[in-house]
Amino acid sequence: MSGPRIGLLGRLGSGNLGNDASLEVVLDLVRRRRPDARVEVMCSGPRVVAERHAVPAVALHHSAGHGPAAWRVLVGVVVDTVRISAWVRRQDVVIVPGMGTLESTLHERAWQMPWTLFVMTLSGWLWRTRVALVAVGAGAVPEPVQRRLLVAAARMAGFRSFRDEQSREEMRRMGLRSRDPVVPDVVLALAVPERPAPPARSVGVGVMAWSGSNGERGRAAELAAAYVVEMGRVVTLLLERGFAVSLLVGDDDDVPVARQVAAAVGEDRVTLVLPTTPAELVEAVGSVEVVVATRYHNVVGALRCATPVVALCYAPKHHAVMDMMGVGELCHDLRGLEAGRLVEQVEDVHARRPAVRAGLVRRLEEVRPVLEEHLDAVAGRVLLAAPEVPA
Repeated sequence: MSGPRIGLLGRLGSGNLGNDASLEVVLDLVRRRRPDARVEVMCSGPRVVAERHAVPAVALHHSAGHGPAAWRVLVGVVVDTVRISAWVRRQDVVIVPGMGTLESTLHERAWQMPWTLFVMTLSGWLWRTRVALVAVGAGAVPEPVQRRLLVAAARMAGFRSFRDEQSREEMRRMGLRSRDPVVPDVVLALAVPERPAPPARSVGVGVMAWSGSNGERGRAAELAAAYVVEMGRVVTLLLERGFAVSLLVGDDDDVPVARQVAAAVGEDRVTLVLPTTPAELVEAVGSVEVVVATRYHNVVGALRCATPVVALCYAPKHHAVMDMMGVGELCHDLRGLEAGRLVEQVEDVHARRPAVRAGLVRRLEEVRPVLEEHLDAVAGRVLLAAPEVPA
């Protein structure tokens, strides 16, 4: 006899460090609770995941090759449907580890991740493979086809939990009858090493390849350009106040934006920090006195390190995690951002840094047992219940 076959699925290994941090937490849980398991990952970056975590990994989506765009999409959807269903059939359990799985904040079509999730959970139902959505994020989905696919996918999952109350409520509004548990983002359970005190008046500014929501594709270029200009203003004002500024990223897609902002303010005046792993991201946000960040998991990473953070919010999830950590007043809506007002608040947070940091440490101590209890529940209901299978 051998252990259960456990698959993990998501946008993993493709440069999004928040997603990869979620994978690390859940993969560690699997290995601790089911060391006998045969783990496989279906993801966007199989080579990266396989090398980093020493697990078999396969591509999430098929490349349809050459030909007209519509033909490539059709072939890709058909091939992916067959591949995903066959992969799910080989597993005893499939886990989606955290992430904004049920959101619509990316520029994405219905045949991409919404269809993938629908096929995954439908296949789980057909082949009696247990599917678990663990501490996932959700948001209002205005596109009707995507909304129906995501709600159907969530409905067919055998286990669900949400990373904030807002996510669960949005799914209820869209038609999912849910009493599923709400828990903090699993990245708050990421291991963080001790580190020396950061340099005086150091600020990390986390930039993002932001170009609006999925429903704003027509204005994407305009919004992206405006964002770069406003972040340049923020950095310039911070430099004028005597702060040492590091530009941070949380995804490979953010690197060109960081370089654009650096070029706008003078590359010799800022330090570019381009982490490529969750550990490097944690080091980056933990090595400054204050963080200003746009990308959601840059905010969560700073909170995990108890680094005071001012969040530039493009979605309700920012407000949710900041409120949960007791610093909801440190949120600024990205649309209509005022650089001067933001920098004034950075000055205020920096002046109150010991008290803000102490509050975050206390809140993390309260969050830790909640997350541990939930991960124990996931282990009991999903992992430990998985059957042994013939070798």
